[in-house]
Amino acid sequence: MSDYQRRFEAAKSELDEAGVWPSNAVPPYIRFLRMLGLKPVLPHYSPLWRSFLGQSSFFIISIVVISTLPGGIPEGRSTTEFWTTTVLIGSVLGAIMLAYYAFTRRKNTLSRWADL
Repeated sequence: MSDYQRRFEAAKSELDEAGVWPSNAVPPYIRFLRMLGLKPVLPHYSPLWRSFLGQSSFFIISIVVISTLPGGIPEGRSTTEFWTTTVLIGSVLGAIMLAYYAFTRRKNTLSRWADL
């Protein structure tokens, strides 16, 4: 078992003991990155700026896919307005998740990734 895999399993175990739901412990974008063969750190254990970027990117991409899938940019909206709104909403949702991760980390006194 690699060092990353050992830490990942220890982190999941610690989050499970803390009562964090599995979908919050290992969010969808982490599962996707792991399917691609990458080794992302769980958001509860990564630096706050990295959690913010990960969550915001996930929400922005999700909003773009869901909004444009039926037929492109919704009618009556300019491209600039669409992207501005999408980035703003994705960033706000990313900030909300960042606050959740920071709160959970403090509340449960989670270990640092390097200490797992």
